[in-house]
Amino acid sequence: MTDWQTYRNLFPHLPEQIYLNHAGIAPLNTRAKEAIENLLQFRNKKDIEFWPAALEEKKHLKELIGKLINAPAANLALVPNTSAGLNILSLGLDWHSGDRVLLNNFEFPSNVIPFRGLKRLGVELDFVEHRQGTISLEDLEAKIHPRTRVLSISFVEFLNGFRNDLRAIGELCRRHNIIFSVDAIQGLGALQLDVQDMQIDFLSTSGHKWLMWPAGLGFVYISPRIFDQLYPTMAGWLSVKTPYDFFNYFQEFAPDANRFETGTFNTIGIIGAKATLKMMLEIGPANIEEKVLQNTDYLINRLQEAGYRLFTDPSPEYRSGIVTFFHPRAEEVVKYLKERRITVSLREGKIRVSPHFYNNQDDLDVFLNALFEFDKNR
Repeated sequence: MTDWQTYRNLFPHLPEQIYLNHAGIAPLNTRAKEAIENLLQFRNKKDIEFWPAALEEKKHLKELIGKLINAPAANLALVPNTSAGLNILSLGLDWHSGDRVLLNNFEFPSNVIPFRGLKRLGVELDFVEHRQGTISLEDLEAKIHPRTRVLSISFVEFLNGFRNDLRAIGELCRRHNIIFSVDAIQGLGALQLDVQDMQIDFLSTSGHKWLMWPAGLGFVYISPRIFDQLYPTMAGWLSVKTPYDFFNYFQEFAPDANRFETGTFNTIGIIGAKATLKMMLEIGPANIEEKVLQNTDYLINRLQEAGYRLFTDPSPEYRSGIVTFFHPRAEEVVKYLKERRITVSLREGKIRVSPHFYNNQDDLDVFLNALFEFDKNR
């Protein structure tokens, strides 16, 4: 049985403040903080250069990521954020006029804007209409065109936490020989994800939300099925086979996903991410998912019992770490909560609550009681 209190103790903002906005940005845990501080001390006093060790740290982080998503480290590249990762896909494919990309109109801009520039090449963007915050597999299939080349979708939709059925969408894409791209930022770290089981061809994510990494670091996964189709359009000195052969400018690109990494990287972010990911693998992704869903189940049940109208689909198969609900005075509520050191977020005039695994029922009750108090006194 998981000793949740041990891991809860790694978040020193508790109990002075209740943080329920992991769909926005996550707090650092003490293991990450200590790892970063140790690095800074080490670089200040001992190994100023640190470069050979930094390359090993990057390699180790990718091995840990591979364990999390069931992917070979050779198919992983580090990127600064989700948008940068999706640009690897959008810019790297050999597009032809008349090709199409299938999206939906419920996405965060990071999963749309990187494809927008393809219109100059004659590539069309098709959008599936969401249905009250849900995206239907049937609607996706109905929108597929004979020239659809890529289907890109979020693991979890940012506004209401709708969890897309990646396994079913992956099967759909394989039947139609479509590249399946996933923006994983609102699910990975809270929910389990297996890129091979779900037949994902390309995955991009930042780490500052549910993965709880320092901001400015993420990664992409590129499946063997499409690896040779992607050209590294944003290449640098580390993208080649032998980077230290400095004057061999026209040498081959690296045979693995290192070809998509351009140069000096976010070493401090890697150190913090590695410490946090080791913690998550220690807890176990299945245990984290179970705890996250227990939290959102509790929120959904309490909010429904109190008469609040959800924007989150309450069906168990579509739940994630996000619960969003309507309130006629949402902006005032969020401000009221903030004054009481309870952090949720205001999104499109709705209240979005996103607890992580270390949050417990007491935290949720503090939030709920403050919400009920607001409505009682107004």
